[in-house]
Amino acid sequence: MPQVGVQDLAPWVLVWLLAVAINVVPAFMPPTWALLAYFHIGQGLAVLPLALVGAFGSTTGRALLALLSRAVGERFVPARWRANITTLVGVLRENPALEWSTLLLYTLGPLPSNQLFIAVGLAGAPVAPVLAFFAVARFISYLIWVSVAATTATSLREAVAPRVGNAVAIAAQVIGFVVLILIMQIDWSTWLERWHITSAASPKQENRSEG
Repeated sequence: MPQVGVQDLAPWVLVWLLAVAINVVPAFMPPTWALLAYFHIGQGLAVLPLALVGAFGSTTGRALLALLSRAVGERFVPARWRANITTLVGVLRENPALEWSTLLLYTLGPLPSNQLFIAVGLAGAPVAPVLAFFAVARFISYLIWVSVAATTATSLREAVAPRVGNAVAIAAQVIGFVVLILIMQIDWSTWLERWHITSAASPKQENRSEG
């Protein structure tokens, strides 16, 4: 039975650490699949374990981002903003069609997923179900993207460097954060009452039931 040495594990540990670092930073980081494509094409690592390690690293990074957002939000984000996002997240969780479509949009669609985990953290919502869905979706997407990647960065530095020159990527990140801030400023309890949509997470409804 062949023995696995530290030298054999080193590239996989590096892939995991880099995937964690890319996904714990809230903005302006390169896509994880580009990093995995580099290790596949440039270093000859197999696609299947790369996708698995990459998905695990990405999920770990997003979990840390959600937990950090929760800790920082309690100190620096106004309580009214957190109450608004909590109400909205509560409605999504109570409506499976909306919840799953939102998760699909952020995990398999073109939107950056960092705002999703920041919102989950700020709302204090259970992060485990989102992480489980994210891990599976990322594993599948990494299998596809790394397998079809014909070209990639010629060095590790190029693969993990922020895409400062990519105007589209920068615009997507900026727009995502602007939208998140706008969402947190909307009084969702009032609007949801007008639309006849109820949520157990609505602070106003909780206060009324207590009275």
